[in-house]
Parts: sequence; structure tokens; C-alpha cells
Amino acid sequence: MNWEAAYATRMAQVEPSPIMELIRVMGTRRVINFASGLPDPDGFPIAALRDGAAAVLAEDWRGGLQYGEAEGYRPLREWVAADLRRRGAPATPDQVLIVNGSQQGIDLVARSLLQPGDTVLTEEPSYLAALQVFASYEATVRPVRTDAEGMDVEAAAAALRGAGVKLLYVMPSHQNPSGATLSESRRRPLLEAALAAGVPVLADEAYLDLRYDPGEPTPLAAAHPEAPVISLGTFSKTIAPGLRVAWLAGPAAAVARLALLKQVADLHTGSLTQRLVHRYVSGGHLPAQVARLRAVYRQKRDAFLQALDRHLAGKATWTRTAGGMFVLLRLPAGRSAAALLPAALDHGVAFVPGAPFFPAGGGEESMRLNFVSPSREQIDEGVARLAKAIDA
Repeated sequence: MNWEAAYATRMAQVEPSPIMELIRVMGTRRVINFASGLPDPDGFPIAALRDGAAAVLAEDWRGGLQYGEAEGYRPLREWVAADLRRRGAPATPDQVLIVNGSQQGIDLVARSLLQPGDTVLTEEPSYLAALQVFASYEATVRPVRTDAEGMDVEAAAAALRGAGVKLLYVMPSHQNPSGATLSESRRRPLLEAALAAGVPVLADEAYLDLRYDPGEPTPLAAAHPEAPVISLGTFSKTIAPGLRVAWLAGPAAAVARLALLKQVADLHTGSLTQRLVHRYVSGGHLPAQVARLRAVYRQKRDAFLQALDRHLAGKATWTRTAGGMFVLLRLPAGRSAAALLPAALDHGVAFVPGAPFFPAGGGEESMRLNFVSPSREQIDEGVARLAKAIDA
């Protein structure tokens, strides 16, 4: 059987994630890991989840172990809608779809909107796994100029008027990989441009709650309630990623169509984990959990930036994020992060080369560094090892 000949042509667009490949390599070596996209497992609320799971199985085992609605567990949808309204983004339960991780939300939106050859506008750099989804549907990704305040509105407005543009994808708060947050002054103008062009906006809010500096970002949809925004949120960063419970919210008609695709994909998100998450959030545990994560991650962010200042001043530049999990570091022009990686691994530290995050090419001198996954004790040592690798 010739499997290569049997595949659909779009499979040629599906390539392995360099992050997953790097994780496989690290499995055979002892290194300080700045490469992963993982939250710190010490922050998982183990006791509350253990008690919650026992309660669900004791009180609602029939529902928790049975098939459910494609749209999701309604009490959880009601909670998400109420939380969005509290944050200034109008929503009803019928405008919420529970998905199997926010990655599935990206896939459902892309599958519903994109034909081969359509254009998706993104930040530069952009979230690698989203770029992989868009490529898998044979779309053309066109990055829009981005700076420390997020996507450039004038550049975005001009790009939105281009032929074949079907979707604008943004991470408005504490973006992966750069850490940038779209400034308040740019949010409504960006949505006005999308509304005028008739282009839907997919706002990936995965890191919304992980804020360490003053100021509380709101969902992008709150900036312009009439704009065509589909918001994506997840409990992976605030509770635990292994639960695979996330949500998308948008116009009711669009969400209903996405629910049909969800039905085709996997019938529904896990009944047990949806009820576990709902019990956790409806019990009022989430604010304290977010506060704990913010306190720990703020300390790690500060320690990481101090270590960069101490060991890499004059050797590289880097972003100073107000939240999230990542810093984007740039080597001097002409240096290649991918070429540096073997030496870094030999020195006992790992990072993700940044080039794959740049959909139009470039970024060879950049690397993404995760500051929440390593321990406080590992941060300074890891940055010191990275500096030695750069000097080698």
C-alpha cells in the first residue's frame, strides 16, 4: 500500500511541530526547559479537583459518564456567558460552544470559513499551532506589522481590504510568542476596520487572565460589541490543560454552525471534565486560583527578566511582557537561533527557535523562552547557560 499516494493533497501542508520534535529530543537529555508551552504543574489545584471529581461521580454520575450535547454542558455555558458579560462582552449561553481545548476552536473556525487559497491575516510573529491549522486548510497566511502595542491598525485596515481575506486571527493579550498586548487605543479601531471589511475576527484569549502588571485587559469583543468577533477562551492556563475544556463565543448563528462541525469532529467535549470545571468555577474557586498563579508567575517573570539583564545585556534584546508565559529574545542580526540550539542543548538549556512563528519568513535570529515552566531555582542557571552557549 502506497500511503503517500493515498493522502489528500492538503496533507502536504501538515508538518510536524518543531516544539513537539524538540520535546522528543529533550526526553533523552537533562536540560533546563525554556522550550515548552506548559504551565507550571505546581499551580494545578489538585485538592479541589480531586474533591470535585468525587462529588460529580457521587451526585451526577449518570450525566458525567454519559453522552452530552454537542454545544456543551449548559450550566458551564451559562457560567461562561455570565463571565463574558461581567467583562463587558455581551453573550448568552446560546452564543457559547464548549470545545476540546482552544486548539479545537481554532480548527472549527478555520474549517468553517476557509477555502484553499483564502487569506488569513495574523500578527507577526503568531501562534505556531494556529499557523499549522490554517496551513492544513490550504489557506495563505499574511502577517500584519506588529509592535510592542500589538497589531498596527493602519496596516491591518489596508490588509483587510485585500482580495480573498477571510479571517483575522489575533491574540490580544500577552501574545504567544512575543508577550505583546494589543493596546486599548488600537482595539476598537481594529474591530471597526474588520467590520467595515466584513471579515470575521478570531480573538484567541488564552492568556487573558495571566496579567502581572497593573491594568486588567478585557476580551477584545468588549471593545466593539457589534463587530464580527469569535472569542476563544480556555481553562487550560488557569486550572489544568489536561482537562481539555475550553470555549468559543460569538454570534449565535455562527456558533450554531460551529456546533454542527463539533458534532462531526467528536460529538461533544467530555461530560465528566465539563462538570468538573463547572463545579470548580461555580463554587467560586477561580478568582483565588488566578490570584495564586499571578503571584507565582509574576515572581518568575521578574526573575527571568532580571537574569536576562544580568547575563545577556549587550548580547541580545528581548520583549518585556506584562503577562502570559513567554519572552521573545532576538540575537544580533546574522545569528541563527536554530543553529545555536545544539550548542544550547550541550550546555543544558533548551529553547524554541523563533522562525516557525513568522509565517512570511524571517525571525531566524529569534527564540521563544517560557518563564513559567522552570522552577525559580532553574531560571538564573538556565539563562547563564544560554549566555555561555551564545558566547561559545
